[in-house]
Parts: sequence; C-alpha cells; structure tokens
Amino acid sequence: MAQLETRSRREALAEPLFFFAYLVFMVATVLQTTMYTEIRVAPQVFIAMRYLAFAVAAVKVLLDLYGDLTRVDGQREKLLDWFSVVAKYLGMSALVVAVCVTADERSLAFLLVLLLAARGVKTDKLFRVTLWLQIFLAVFVFLSAASGVIADLVFERGGVFNRHALGYWFPSYIMSYYFFVLLLLFWTRKAPLHWRTVALLEGFNLLLYLLTDARLGLLVNTALISVEFFRSVERIRVPLHRFVDRILGARGLGTVLRWGWALLPELLCAFLVLLMKFPTSKLAVYTDYFLSNRIYYAIRGIQKYGIHLLGNPIEWVGYGARTDMTAVEKTYNFVDCSYPYVLLNFGVLIFVGLLFCLFWVSVRLGRKGDLYRSFLFGIIFVYCFVEPRLLEVHMNTFLFLTVPLLTRPPYLRLWQKQRQKEKTS
Repeated sequence: MAQLETRSRREALAEPLFFFAYLVFMVATVLQTTMYTEIRVAPQVFIAMRYLAFAVAAVKVLLDLYGDLTRVDGQREKLLDWFSVVAKYLGMSALVVAVCVTADERSLAFLLVLLLAARGVKTDKLFRVTLWLQIFLAVFVFLSAASGVIADLVFERGGVFNRHALGYWFPSYIMSYYFFVLLLLFWTRKAPLHWRTVALLEGFNLLLYLLTDARLGLLVNTALISVEFFRSVERIRVPLHRFVDRILGARGLGTVLRWGWALLPELLCAFLVLLMKFPTSKLAVYTDYFLSNRIYYAIRGIQKYGIHLLGNPIEWVGYGARTDMTAVEKTYNFVDCSYPYVLLNFGVLIFVGLLFCLFWVSVRLGRKGDLYRSFLFGIIFVYCFVEPRLLEVHMNTFLFLTVPLLTRPPYLRLWQKQRQKEKTS
C-alpha cells in the first residue's frame, strides 16, 4: 500500500515538474532573442534559468526511469524493456555529449533532456500551453519595445531604414514566432476557425510585414492562412476534401504523394544538393535570388568548414542586434537554411538521426489518416529551408512529436517481443 501511495505521488509530480522546466526554459530562451540581453545582468539570469530548467528536466527523466523499474515486479520481459530503454537513453546521451563537445555548444543537450522529460505529457496539452505562452511573450516583448524598456532596432533595406525588429534582434524573429503560433493554433483547433478570425490573422500578418518588411515570412504565413481559409468556408471545404481524398486514393499517384510528403525533408535536401552541384544554372540562380542568397551561404559554409561526423565549433556571425549593414555584410557568416546549418554545426550523425525522426513522425501522422496535421507538419520543413529554426524548440515545438520514438523500447526489442508472441500463439 505504501509503495502504491509513493508511486501515485511520484506520478502526480512528474507532469508539473516537466511543465515547470519547460516554461522556465521557454521564457529564458525566447527572451535571449530579444534586446533584454542588453540589460546589465539579464544574460546571466537567462543562462541560470536555462540550467535550472535543464536540471529539473533531468530529475523528471530519472523519476520516469525509476518508476519504470518499480513496475518490473520480477517480470523478465519488463526488466528487458527497462534495460533497452536505459541503453537507448545512454546511447543518445553519449552521442549528444560528444557532439556538444566537438561543436562547443550545449543547446543539443538541453533539447534532448527536454524531449526525454516530455514522456507521458499529452502533445496537444503541451501545444496549447506553448500557444498561449508564445502569445504572452510576444505581447510582453512588443510592449517593452513600445514603452522604451528595450530598444526597437530599425534596419535598412534599399537605402531606407524601415525594418522594425519590435524588440528582437532582427525583424524576421517575430515573423518566425508568428509562423509557429499559427501552426499551433491550427493544430490544436478541433474545428476550422471562422472566416472572420482567419481574415484577422492575415490582417495581423500584413501589419507585421509593414513593420518588419520580412517578405519570406509574409509569403509562408499567407499560404498557411489561405489553407485555413479554404477549410473555414463550408462551400469550399467539402468539395476540397472530396478532391483530396480522390487524389490520395488514386492508385500510384496517391502512394507517390503520401510518401513524397513524408520524405519532404529528404527531398528538400536532395534539391539543395542539386542546386549546389550546379550553382550557375538558371534554376540555382533564380532560386538563390528568391531565397535571398540562402544557397550561396550554404555553399560557402560547406567550402569553409567542411562536413564532419560529429559537431564543428563554428563561430556563427549574423545580424544579432547590429544595424550597421555595411559592417555586418563584411563579417556576415551564417547559414540560414536549416539543413546545411544542422549538418555543419552538429555533424552527419545528428543530421541523419534528425531526418529519420522527422520521417517517422510524418509516416505516423499519415497512418493515423490526419491529413491536415500531416500537411501542417510538412510545412515546417518548407519554412526551415529558408530559416534555421528546425532544432530550435522554443520556436519549433513540434519536435516533441518525436518523443515516443525517443523514449520507448528500441525497435529490436519490440521486434523480438512480437516474434515471441507469434511463436507462442
């Protein structure tokens, strides 16, 4: 009886522990992308908050493993499962620690511990919490900049200083946050939004564009909002769903579309390799012009740093709170496309593992038949082709969809159990 009470208390404590760690981490990490970092002691406070979140999340991971061990009750199958999970955790941790050492960056370790700590937390609940937290932080940063608590940097384009950063380091930050807020909003809604609400979202998108002049953000957000608009109008939604079902149900074509969408990150990487292989072709030139030199900086980064099995200690230099564009352009050293950024920064092993995890989530969504959520998840890959946000969990909360893959027993153990069941049946 005492053991049951102890177990229930531990299980009741697990979720609050995770959300405490997650909220502290999110607040600190988001504010680290703002001009609050220019306040005297703020950077040290944010760093301390991140380490606190890391420690609490690690305690949650250990409590989960201890709880699993107490449920073994002498059963050999459960004990083998527990050992397989522990071995999986240790293997992932060893790889991430090695990459953090070689890349001289701790963000990957923070990400892994947060993902492992999210075990047992419902994804939709996590997404709803993140949605309101992101809205609150965006309003807080905007009001801080509007009231003069922090600076609202203004950047130049075409000889005119008209790009407001709205309290962040660079104008595109708020557009990136808005993109992921839209995804969270559309994901967590069980029914389509009213068309007036959709129009209001697009109006806010246009307002942000007028303030920031972030053109790529405007295009991607408008495309996302347009899809939600089509889903919000009954006369459009019903025939659209019929058309999509007919296309996906077609023999051959439907299979190609489903697997092509699941393999979208890999296809985008293949497209990037093609453009880099023929950088002077018209396709590469026009694509690079449209994407504001994303291809050029990716090629230059690979030529300069090379591709390593583990991480590479690169000192990235971006715009970060610097408005002197003449000086910035001389020292600018950043890869905005997420795929070469991850490959250069964290190496081949993390890059391949990330692609596999994303593919696994896409296939899982497709098998559930949730086409709209599968679409929303795929849009992230398209957006991250032009922005380095793929592994930034404070923006890309959808990384938590990989938690079941990371935390359950390895496939080999599950396969052995299935084989054993087939033999005894």
